Amino acid sequence: MKFARITSPTAVDALFPLVDEDISAVARDEEIAAEVAEIDALIEEAEREWAAAERVESFRVSRELTDLVSARRAVRRVTREVLRSRVRTGSAGKAAA
Repeated sequence: MKFARITSPTAVDALFPLVDEDISAVARDEEIAAEVAEIDALIEEAEREWAAAERVESFRVSRELTDLVSARRAVRRVTREVLRSRVRTGSAGKAAA
């Protein structure tokens, strides 16, 4: 007995797609295409997240360099330090005299 024979028509209908090489090749190709599509979707999602993070970071860096409020505060701090140092040297000079 070289070949097994399936006698049930229901079993033949169920097993035919698994036995036929063309049908199984198409099924494998569809599985591979689905897997590739899923991988591509994950890559695109990661690239979108990286782009969003880069936009946030570039905005933060540009904001730090051009922030008017921070610039004004820095100027006020420097001015206060200069005024305080003058007051200290001026009062120290008067006390010594």
